[in-house]
Parts: sequence; C-alpha cells; structure tokens
Amino acid sequence: MDLLQSILILPITIVAFLVLLTIIVFFHEYGHFSVARMLGVRVDVFSIGFGKPLLRWTDKKGTEWRIASLPLGGYVKFFGDLNAASQAPAEAAGGGKPMTTQFPRPGQEDDIGSGMTEEERKVCFHFKPVWARAAVVAAGPFANFILAVAIFAVLFMSIGRTIVEPTIGAVSEASAAETAGFEVGDKIVSVDGRRIEQFSELYDLVLLSGGETIRFEVERNGEIREITVTPRRVEDEDRYGNKIDRWLLGIGPDTSAYSFVKYGPGGAIREGVGEVMRILSVTVRFLGRVIAGQEDASQLGGPIKMAQYAGQSVMSGFDQESYREPPGFWTMLKVSLVDFISLAAVVSVSIGFLNLLPVPVLDGGHLLYYGYEAIAGKPLGVRAQAVGFRVGVVLLASLMIFVTWNDINQLISLFS
Repeated sequence: MDLLQSILILPITIVAFLVLLTIIVFFHEYGHFSVARMLGVRVDVFSIGFGKPLLRWTDKKGTEWRIASLPLGGYVKFFGDLNAASQAPAEAAGGGKPMTTQFPRPGQEDDIGSGMTEEERKVCFHFKPVWARAAVVAAGPFANFILAVAIFAVLFMSIGRTIVEPTIGAVSEASAAETAGFEVGDKIVSVDGRRIEQFSELYDLVLLSGGETIRFEVERNGEIREITVTPRRVEDEDRYGNKIDRWLLGIGPDTSAYSFVKYGPGGAIREGVGEVMRILSVTVRFLGRVIAGQEDASQLGGPIKMAQYAGQSVMSGFDQESYREPPGFWTMLKVSLVDFISLAAVVSVSIGFLNLLPVPVLDGGHLLYYGYEAIAGKPLGVRAQAVGFRVGVVLLASLMIFVTWNDINQLISLFS
C-alpha cells in the first residue's frame, strides 16, 4: 500500500473504527446496565463516549442517556458512584478520595448512607451484597462474549460455513513441510495425538507451536504414516496484505475437499460458542507464551491496528484482485459487510477478555477485590485498594504505550 492509497482510505478507516468501537462498547456497557437494572440498582448515566454530551435524553426510570463528543469508549454511572469507574465515595486521610470498590472500613457505610433515605440505600450500587456487585461488573465482559456468539450464529445461519477437510492440496517448494516429507493427497489424521477434523484447526496449532517439533499422523494410500516437522518463522502477509511474522509449515488445503454448511438456530449457536471458545483459547495460550518469552511480543496490537483492520475489512470486498471475475457492486458490498461484522465479533471477544484480566481499574480487578471481600467477609483496606488502583493504571498505561508503539512500527513497515 502506498502513501496516496492510505490517505484516500483514511476517512473510511476512521469511520469504520468508530462504528466498530461504538457497537462493542454499547453492548459491553449495556451488559452492566441490564444486570444492574435487574438487581434493583439505580443507573444515573449511560454514556457512549466521553466529554461534552452532544445528545442526551432521560428515560422513564431516571437514567440519562448520552452520546458524547469523544466516541472512544463509554461508561455506566450508578447511583452512589464517585465517578464513572464505579468507585465508592470513600474518605481518606488528608481529605482526599482514594479509589475503592466498596466502603473500606466497618461503619463507613453508615456515615455515607446517613444522607440517603432508606429507598435510596436500596437502589445504591455500593449497598448491594457482594454477589450482586460482582454480577453487575462481570455482565459487561460477558455481554461482549454473547455479542460475538450472536454474530457468529447469525452468519452461520444466513451465509453458512465452509468446512475444509484436512487433505493436503499443495506443498510449498523448499518449505518445512516438503523437507519433512509431506505429499499432495496426504490426509491429516492427528497432530500431537489430537484428532483433526478440519484443515483450519492446523492454523492455531502451528501458530502456537513456537517453532517446536510437531508430530503428524497422515493417511497415504490407505496407510497411516508418522511425520515430524518443525515450523519455520517467516515473513508473510495476512489476508489484507499486512506484513506479519509467523510460524509456517508450507502446506495448503485441497480446495476440492470442502463442503458448505448452513446451520439451524441450535447448531449455529453451538458453533458460535465453539468459535468464541477457540478465540479465547488461542488468546490465552498466545499471551502465556509471550509472558514466558516464547513468542514475539511485537505481534501484540492496539487501537491503531484495530482501526487499520476495521478500514481494511470494510474495503475487502472491493479488492478486485481477489476475484477471478469482477462481481457486481452488491456482492462486493456483501463481502465487505460480512468481513467487517466478523471482525466485530473477534474484537468483541478480545475486549471482553481484556476487561476480565485481574488488573485494578478493569472489571477483572473489581472482581478480584470482590472475591477477597466474599472470602474475608469485609472489603480490602483503603490503602491496599488505592495502591492496587495506582498499579493498575500504570500497568494499563504501559500496555497501551507498548501496543501503540508496535502499531506505529508496523505502519511504518507498510511504507518501507
């Protein structure tokens, strides 16, 4: 991609990214909102975006809905919150207000609640039992998972899914696969003892191999043979033409050995759940390898990469080089929409997972504190909570700086 092309698609990239982020943030916050309402918590504000409200209205239950000027997130503010992060109005030495998830010392709830009526105490988030607060907090990330399942299920019902048999249709010259002895026509039976049903399963296994030797069982001419192969780290391109480093074997599927399946509602939901679990499994295992130093951390992406992929997915259907014969406009638009919606599902899973990490300031950090409160019978002390939140802010800021730096380096490589 040259500089002129990048400038031309920049507005599309920005709009696609904001639409993608708005959809995912809305469902995340709606998860918090809906469970809070269900458990009798009063919600003061539901905001998409931060900053000055551009549009606002109040519903019958007193919640003010906002669309704000900075569409880079959103929040739900419950009655009794100190701020949009659902922190209790705790007192601190010196008159400050440390960040806490609940009243940090016995009796403080009486001090804070003295200015509330009995009815207000009943609808205040911070007076709810710990299980209710935990349910409200956990509902946001799980709403992201539900959204992803719904997207995949609708796609599998309306468009269907291509099932490619694990039969080798091509072996790249001088590749790891050719060196190991793979041949066209080999049917892969298992990998490291795990039975393989679809060719797509190999991608995750090779991606997470870390360059370690993999043991294959293949069927050739009616006989089962064992082949061991070590993937090679090569510079490749993803489906949008972006340069990436990844482990490859050098085999491709037999394009004639596939079937196209449409699912009913039950089957589509089951497949959708399976797809979400697959994404979560790959994410957890990949991050584990990064932390252990077994995988390159430069592969981690941030908001710039998300925006880049959003723009590329919207334009993917209009890439004439991907077609043997140029299709009509509506066909190209359909391909783009499906690609964009599929990306929304993957990003929704990623954001749900990120929010469940046990880092204070994230939903997972709140759940960690609530877990302590449930076991100990009282909240973690104010100093410990305040320190935890500060550490969480530093960790989160460091991660954002790191992945943004990765994004910038990868953008530079596009023009090098």
